[in-house]
Amino acid sequence: MAENQYVLTQEGKESLLKRLDILLEEKTQALAELNFARSQGDLSENSDYDAAREKVEKIKGEIEAINYQLDHAKIVDTAEIDSDVASVAGGEVTIHRLDNGEEFKFHIVGLGEADPLHGKITNMSPIASAIIGHKAGDICHVHAKIEYDIQIVEVKAK
Repeated sequence: MAENQYVLTQEGKESLLKRLDILLEEKTQALAELNFARSQGDLSENSDYDAAREKVEKIKGEIEAINYQLDHAKIVDTAEIDSDVASVAGGEVTIHRLDNGEEFKFHIVGLGEADPLHGKITNMSPIASAIIGHKAGDICHVHAKIEYDIQIVEVKAK
C-alpha cells in the first residue's frame, strides 16, 4: 500500500456511516425548516429562510464529503498487516524524538479518522509518512517544516 494512499480502518468506516445517518436525519429536518421559512412570505427580508438555506447547504456539503471518503478510500484489512510494522491499522506506535528526547504515543489512522487531541494521526502526516513500514528500533527522518529524526520505540497491534 502506498504510504500516502487515502485509507480508512473498518472502525473509521463505521464511524463515517453513523455520522452519515445522523446527517441524513438532520437534512430532513433542515429541509422542513427551510420549507416553513419559505412559506413565511417575502424571501428578500427573511432571515429564517437565509439561515435555514445555509444550514441545508452545510449539511449537504458534509454528506458529499463523507460519501466521497467512503467511495474513494481503501479499507484497511488488519489481518493483512504485519503487527510489528507501523501501519494504518490503528495500532499504537511509540516514538522517541532524537533531537529533544520527547516521547509520543499515537495511532496511525486514515485521513477521515484523524483526531490529534486523542492520539490519532493521519497516515498522510509527516510523522506517519516517515514511519509507515518500519519496525521498533528503526530510526526515521521526518520531513516537516522543521526536519528531525525519530526512533520507533514500540509498535503494538490493535
